[in-house]
Amino acid sequence: MSAKHNRSFLVKVLILNMLSSVALADSVVQADSVVQAASVAPVDPKKLVEQADFALDREELDNAAKLYHQAAELNYTPAQVALGNLAISAQEPEEAVGWFLMAATQGDAAGQHQLALSYLSGTGIEINATKALYWVRRSAGKNYLPAVILIANAYRSGGFSGLVAVDLDQAQSWDDKASRLKKIEQKKAQERKEEQEAILKKRQEERAAKEKLNK
Repeated sequence: MSAKHNRSFLVKVLILNMLSSVALADSVVQADSVVQAASVAPVDPKKLVEQADFALDREELDNAAKLYHQAAELNYTPAQVALGNLAISAQEPEEAVGWFLMAATQGDAAGQHQLALSYLSGTGIEINATKALYWVRRSAGKNYLPAVILIANAYRSGGFSGLVAVDLDQAQSWDDKASRLKKIEQKKAQERKEEQEAILKKRQEERAAKEKLNK
């Protein structure tokens, strides 16, 4: 079995055994030290998701899913979207739609966009162009770039089963909006990169100073 197929298999097993379990929340509390700390101190769901993202980057799928689920149980919508994406990777589209719907109804732009795509393609749910358009417009209204691009393309060539008529002026307007959003995201990404580099430099300087004192 190739590494790619092996990873896909592991992800599917993980989702089936963890996300669909009735006793999942209890098992998470018992299995993860971060969750155990919640009994004595508030848990920051944003930090849980950051830890989950890091674990996912290192292919620690079991730990990532536990952390995402703990944050999702705290009603943190980015974690719900992340669980939906994991379910898609595990070829469990119905499970994914459940998470996307949970996030979308709470106003999460990424969840709304993912739910729109599910309705548009019929992945995990019956195709419904009207609902797809409804949710993608909600997402685009929150300046979520992928949704804005989808709306622009719909106006450029017609889309959503004829619900969006070709309108090149509208397409250009949405293209312009997408271009502005891209610049904003690029600026934010550069600022995050500079911040991370500054933190790394500070840590290196502190480590060097400590080593000098110990000599």
